[in-house]
Amino acid sequence: MTSKQRWAGLSVLIYVAFVLIAIFTGFIAPSQVGLEWTIFWYFTVAGLCYYFYFKNVSYREVIYYAKKLGYHKDDLVSMVSKLKETQDVPDPDHPRIFSPFAKVPLTVVNQLTDQLEVLAKDQNIPPYR
Repeated sequence: MTSKQRWAGLSVLIYVAFVLIAIFTGFIAPSQVGLEWTIFWYFTVAGLCYYFYFKNVSYREVIYYAKKLGYHKDDLVSMVSKLKETQDVPDPDHPRIFSPFAKVPLTVVNQLTDQLEVLAKDQNIPPYR
């Protein structure tokens, strides 16, 4: 099973757990909050689960390429343009289990991924799976 499949499975599992809890407890039942709000919350949680999947896969991809290329946090910081004081880059030497929710934004991860993929391809490093 690839890393992407594991993260997708975890995201689906979280969504299924939400649906089961919502059905059995009735906390967002149409009779309680109205049909519009029920639909809204089901779609919102689905979107959040997709975001959880995408952010963690992107974070892990940066960690994978940085480790294979022998880069450290300082190397990654120098690769990002316009890094704000409140933003950070992934630390390949101390990766977290889950991607930090706000500290490492998708814009930073996307910039790093674009650059690291090219460098990895030049050095014949297999793509992240």
